[in-house]
Amino acid sequence: MTNVIIPFKGTTYHSHQNHNPYCDILKGNLDQDCLITYGLYVSGPRKGQEFCEYYRGENYRMHSTKRSYSRCWKSADIPKKYRDLWQLLRSIYENIETK
Repeated sequence: MTNVIIPFKGTTYHSHQNHNPYCDILKGNLDQDCLITYGLYVSGPRKGQEFCEYYRGENYRMHSTKRSYSRCWKSADIPKKYRDLWQLLRSIYENIETK
């Protein structure tokens, strides 16, 4: 038996059909202050491109008291400390049946 550690405190899927019409976004909550996303452009001039977003703080998290901070990276530019989390979200996204 293998122990699996799930780093997310929940995930939320935003389909291009009911959110941003250009991309699908899967959010992974790291804690009450921070979240990271896997994003894929499904239409428009960036179709097929993947990206990662990081959000922290009161502008993005309802119960946070931390100062707001956000970043967005193309897949090739994701910092090493977030790459494994992003790849896990990517794997989860690839198994979503409602795409």
